[in-house]
Amino acid sequence: MGEIMESAKRSRFLADLSPFDRDPWRTAVALPAGLLAAVVGAALGGAVALVTALVVVSGLDGAPTTGDLFAIFSDPNLAEPSGRQSLFLLTVLAGVNLGAAVGFVFAAGAIHHRKLSGYINGGQPFRWRLLVGGLVLVAIVMSAVVGGSALSGQDIEPPVGRIAPNLAGQAIYASLAISLLILASAAEELLFRGWLLKQTAAYIRNPLALMGLNGLLFAAIHLDPNLDAFLVRMAMGAGLTWMALRLGGIELGIGAHAANNAIIVLLVRPMTAQPDAPHEFKAGLIASALVLLAGFIGVAELSLRWPALRRWTGAQAAAA
Repeated sequence: MGEIMESAKRSRFLADLSPFDRDPWRTAVALPAGLLAAVVGAALGGAVALVTALVVVSGLDGAPTTGDLFAIFSDPNLAEPSGRQSLFLLTVLAGVNLGAAVGFVFAAGAIHHRKLSGYINGGQPFRWRLLVGGLVLVAIVMSAVVGGSALSGQDIEPPVGRIAPNLAGQAIYASLAISLLILASAAEELLFRGWLLKQTAAYIRNPLALMGLNGLLFAAIHLDPNLDAFLVRMAMGAGLTWMALRLGGIELGIGAHAANNAIIVLLVRPMTAQPDAPHEFKAGLIASALVLLAGFIGVAELSLRWPALRRWTGAQAAAA
């Protein structure tokens, strides 16, 4: 275990940290500059996504259907959106998140004399197969968990089954939803396991401390009013941080993050604009958080230790 922790500490993802990253004054300036760029990026990304979605939908079904899309934002009682409304919401959120993340990281990284690609995998070519590997592995695990819950007696009615009347329509919806969730997940991974991880690692190198801090801030930014859900998101953020440290980049984390969200949206509950309502603390979710953390760590280690998977994805040891 000590050898693995030392390998994570010497991750090649952190090997290019420089005195610019360790300059507290640059970090202090990077935060407001990044936030300003994030606001601009979010506006531009949201506008592009909005126009794209409206052009596509109006071209298919005309103006009346286009007007119905906005009900997902304006109707507070809409608990079960249609397939088009759900995809519309995902498109806008993906555009806003991606624009904000790219804007923030680009501006903050420039102050630290770092290119955007340095926050992905240290400037190396993007490893698409690693992303797909994370997507498939976590989807298999999460699907098994949902299936086990259904077999144990929990009432689970997959939202994807209500979106379209036939298998072809459901497959098209699922494909589009997964694609949009990959973009949204890439935005969060670029910001949290990219910029934030590098910046905190410039001052702290202990992997456990990095996992705890990154998970804490990742959960906090979602503004969930429920402590149990906060702990689950914190565990997820910690597990994704381990992936970035062990694999030397955020590609595996993007796939894993997208798969987690996709299984929830497709099999558990539909995507809506309504915030989560406060509820009583569910102690059982503590076990879920621990299982999620162990699962994400396990996917990272499997990607490194299973020879066939390692060769296919191009995964390499994390040590610099």
